[in-house]
Amino acid sequence: MKSIAILYASEGTGHKSAAEALRDRFLMDNPDGHVLCRDVLDYIPRFMHRIVSDGYLFMARRTPWAWGWFYWSSDRPSLQAGCFDKIHDAICARYMPLMEADMYREKVEAVFFTHYFAAANIAVRNSGRFPVFYVNTDFVCHRFQRSKVFRASFVASPIAVKQHLDDCIAPVVDAGIPIAPKYASLPSKEEARRSLGVASEEKLVIVSGGGIGAGSVMKASASLSASPEIKTIVICGNNKQLYGRLADKYARLPNIKIVGFVPDMEKYYAAADLGIMKPGGLSLSESLAARLPLLLMDPIPGQEQLNMDYVCREGAALPLASPSTAACEAVSLLSDSPRMAAIHRGIEKISRPNAAAEILKEAALCL
Repeated sequence: MKSIAILYASEGTGHKSAAEALRDRFLMDNPDGHVLCRDVLDYIPRFMHRIVSDGYLFMARRTPWAWGWFYWSSDRPSLQAGCFDKIHDAICARYMPLMEADMYREKVEAVFFTHYFAAANIAVRNSGRFPVFYVNTDFVCHRFQRSKVFRASFVASPIAVKQHLDDCIAPVVDAGIPIAPKYASLPSKEEARRSLGVASEEKLVIVSGGGIGAGSVMKASASLSASPEIKTIVICGNNKQLYGRLADKYARLPNIKIVGFVPDMEKYYAAADLGIMKPGGLSLSESLAARLPLLLMDPIPGQEQLNMDYVCREGAALPLASPSTAACEAVSLLSDSPRMAAIHRGIEKISRPNAAAEILKEAALCL
């Protein structure tokens, strides 16, 4: 493959991050190659784009129960799911020829989707022109993400493999969730701490609400701020309101630092002793690559709850009982060597830092 397209949707941050990881890995392996990496929602009218992307952000931050209702009700045949399918197909028929024109112009040899929007439709319409591959960005798959029309599907757990095989969908490859190539060669803990200005003897906990800064970050931060024996860094992502509130509140406390979106998240993962975070697929995959033990909080019903159930069942993380007891739970876990060792064993089982390279390699074999 010398020219490929990678399509994502700007619904949250994970789909874009996975697409960029595939793009960067492809260009590392093919310096003369070309990648068309685009947001599929850019091809629909702006008001529709805002409804999809802003609607998800609103539900994730304000009414997660509403997102859970949509996720589970559309994951099985129902009147609501059928209506959504018809609307989706109508939008694709009207606007996706614009995306196809870009693909034809770039003479792409293969197309990868990290979000379901238009993926199956493009695969059907172009079955004789180029193959379409689907790359899942969570550990368990929704109905929208499974289709027999894809040349191959790439998933991140044996559970997802079984979901596809139960639907008679093949080939399906358990390759992991694609993350940036830098996660395959992380700095040492000492190097990362020097870069961040954290002393080697400090116990460092990072708190994150994911790229959109959602979740019970404020309660966890309040708990940890009262524990001077722990150094805490709170990462607010793109949530500027959350950053402003926390930065003002903890400006004078030396044991807690508030930051916004960070482009070098790998340094924070590598430097930390423990992470307290939401169970987004990309965040989990990155922290697992960094071998970081986790306490998971406040999952959005649907894909995040399923992610959390999977990694906890594999022993690679633990659920946080309550954000308001974050400090107590963090101190207890950090002082419990047997439990920490068990988590590290669980992480080793499911960590996939080279998922992007494996996906591209397997896709080439399917051509």
